Amino acid sequence: MATLSSALLFAALLAAAQYVLRLLHSFLWVPLRLERRLRRQGIRWPPRSQISGNAADYRDLLAAARSAPLPSFRHDGVVARATPQYAVWPARHGRPFVYWFGPRPRLVISDPELVKAAMTDSTGAFDKAAPAATTRSPGSSLARGSLGSLGRRGRATAA
Repeated sequence: MATLSSALLFAALLAAAQYVLRLLHSFLWVPLRLERRLRRQGIRWPPRSQISGNAADYRDLLAAARSAPLPSFRHDGVVARATPQYAVWPARHGRPFVYWFGPRPRLVISDPELVKAAMTDSTGAFDKAAPAATTRSPGSSLARGSLGSLGRRGRATAA
């Protein structure tokens, strides 16, 4: 019985060690390797936390943007209020810049030639957002019939 319990304890310790090594790899090794590669290319970013990335700075920017009244309903004012990181961080860190969601970097490019190269790349080097068809929209629940069905000309009719 003692050998069985020691074998189970050994297996549990091996599983825990493997879990800790995977966490260290995901949260420490991979981000540091990416930082080194990005720095070599001259790309900068705001200071970040290893665990939460730029979440604290983003929250502060969002709170500051929402606390001030919207001066006018122009595109640049709305964008600076809704997504303040795109207005503040390029001015501080240059273009292109990186911001971090936890251990995952997000490269922000605004040069049209770089955007074209990234969007037309078929090698898989750039992760792109999922197509709009895969995201849920209010119309998708109507199309499934859960809230009713769509009649002629897309008008909702009672089920």
